[in-house]
Amino acid sequence: MSIDRAANRFSTISNAGRAGSGVTKGLIFSGCLVVSFISMTGAASAHVKWFVPCVVSDDPLPVQAVLTTKFFLFLALFLALFYLACAAEQTRFGATVSKFLDQLTEPLRDRVDDLLRAAAAVFFALLWAHGGLILTPELEASSFWLSAIQLLIPLFLGARATLPAAGAGIVLLYVYGAASYGLFHMLDYPVFPGLGVWFALSLSRNAKLLAFRSDFLRWTVALSLLWPAMEKFVYPAWVAPIAIAHPELTLGFDVPTVVTAAGIVEFGLAFALFWTPLVRRLAALALVLVLTAATLDFGKVDGIGHLMIIAILVAVFANRDDRPARYRPALAPLVGSMALPATLLLYTGAHTLSYTSLTTPIEPLAGGTALLLLVFLCLRRFAAGPGNTRYESGQDLVRQVSRQVPRQVPHRLSLRASIVAATSDAAPEVAVGGVALTAVVLIAFLGLRGHELQVPPSAASAPPRQQHSDMSPLAMIRTT
Repeated sequence: MSIDRAANRFSTISNAGRAGSGVTKGLIFSGCLVVSFISMTGAASAHVKWFVPCVVSDDPLPVQAVLTTKFFLFLALFLALFYLACAAEQTRFGATVSKFLDQLTEPLRDRVDDLLRAAAAVFFALLWAHGGLILTPELEASSFWLSAIQLLIPLFLGARATLPAAGAGIVLLYVYGAASYGLFHMLDYPVFPGLGVWFALSLSRNAKLLAFRSDFLRWTVALSLLWPAMEKFVYPAWVAPIAIAHPELTLGFDVPTVVTAAGIVEFGLAFALFWTPLVRRLAALALVLVLTAATLDFGKVDGIGHLMIIAILVAVFANRDDRPARYRPALAPLVGSMALPATLLLYTGAHTLSYTSLTTPIEPLAGGTALLLLVFLCLRRFAAGPGNTRYESGQDLVRQVSRQVPRQVPHRLSLRASIVAATSDAAPEVAVGGVALTAVVLIAFLGLRGHELQVPPSAASAPPRQQHSDMSPLAMIRTT
């Protein structure tokens, strides 16, 4: 009997070893592919509008021209890698990787606030020193009140009481950019409102609000990378000059192939930031490597422009989320296959709505909205996936310890109660923050009252609108 038990146990161990070996081989193969794709996407990882004259109002390529054979091949490869990563997260190997990342990033995890405050202070101080910019290199504007707010933001970031005023200043700069350049153009940079909300909620003592600001900042940085990825598909002529100027980054592939691969990888890594804990941490790490490597090729402009995104991605990588994975691995390729065409349709529809017609974009907007609704229904219906093995062993112990440790504050604290408590306990802090916020509002009011919004300098000297027929892949290569 003991021999039979030993044989059964040996068989179980060998099967588990073969399963783990298969997962390990799949991950090694996936890692090699990802490294190859990262090296190929260096040609497009820099923000295109910062280095190439781009007219946002140009007609994009139609969706039918984007859906080529190469597009579907790269999409299928991304979905396969996405599924492998999600499946690996549900194994003991994924639990081991998660624990290793927790130990590796533990010194940084408690200093995320300091990291973001320091990065934002350096970023806005450089904007103020350069002058003539709102938030990014292509957003040009010359005004004394803009420079004053850009100078106040790093000063306000130095004290905890004035963090909400700094956040309000960041949101104000974003709103001014939207009023000057249009909301569609500013959809490339939702990370700045996310950063403003992060600082605005820094004084809150509500655990739910603090958790929300972390998720909201991650969502906005994901959208800031996901939305511009559509430019690689509908405006390939913008990326072609960069790929031709840096031929070493193409690895010998033709320009259309590199541009398509760059769009798929950029979208895939950005979309992974919305997914399960380990997947989004690895995606954040890959994006940090990509953006850092691009700085070596494209110089200070790219490094300064992506400084805040890199800092936020480092914070995402260091964040430890103890919530178990809620989605089944098979749901990842299903949702991803719908999210990409949905974003593409919404991009083209929003562009037409902003620059061409109020009635034409009904079809792409309706199609993109329908696909997003399907994504939402799939996530709601199939969200209850198997728990991550990382949490199964220690979750009960954590619950027992949390029951034994007495809480200093009530478990359920309403928003109003938390605000009142913070106000009564820190009246000087609130007073200083109110004065700082008033300074930002007064500067903005006086500046806007004396300066009317003008046509952006880049749009004033822009060439006439181009039609999508002039931007075919063959014409793109001939013109470059």
